[in-house]
Amino acid sequence: MRLRVAGAVAVLVLVLGLGSAGCGSSGGDGGAVGGSGRTVVALDTAKSRLQELVAGTTGALSPAVRYADDAFRAVPHENAARGNDGTAQLTLRRYVLTRISDANRSRLLDQVEAYWKGRGYTLHEGGSADEISAAAPDGTGVTVTIGVPGNVTVVADAWVQDPRTTAPFGPAPSPLPTAKDGGPDTMPSFEDPAWS
Repeated sequence: MRLRVAGAVAVLVLVLGLGSAGCGSSGGDGGAVGGSGRTVVALDTAKSRLQELVAGTTGALSPAVRYADDAFRAVPHENAARGNDGTAQLTLRRYVLTRISDANRSRLLDQVEAYWKGRGYTLHEGGSADEISAAAPDGTGVTVTIGVPGNVTVVADAWVQDPRTTAPFGPAPSPLPTAKDGGPDTMPSFEDPAWS
């Protein structure tokens, strides 16, 4: 009986050891695929790619809109056992500060979609009428959401090795507008006859 249990434990240790060997992240080589199937991007590469994604997406809007960027945020990913699996989702949020009227929502989303398709991004199906998202060929992603009062948020994301801090690149490059309560004000405050 002891031999059978010892053999089972040895097999279990071997299987767990081999399984965990393929589940690590990339070691920062930019583009390795972890055990979850996610593409893990080197932190500095992810930073520049997310900046490109939000800049390209808002840059595709004609006429141009006003915006403000939040700080980069990293949220560790938990595995099934609720332990950190060594990766984190890095996000960059850009808030459009030009109010978008109900009549111009579909035009904004059409311009974004045309830009993404032209860049070879894969559009995701099944979003709401006020949200679209896509994945770039390198595994980074981008989402545009239009809220009720005409506010638009662009969120770019990538999987990175966990940087062990929620703000790996420090505060936002310029502070977000401040609301009366002292918190960030991300609601649109600029009118544009072409959009508002």
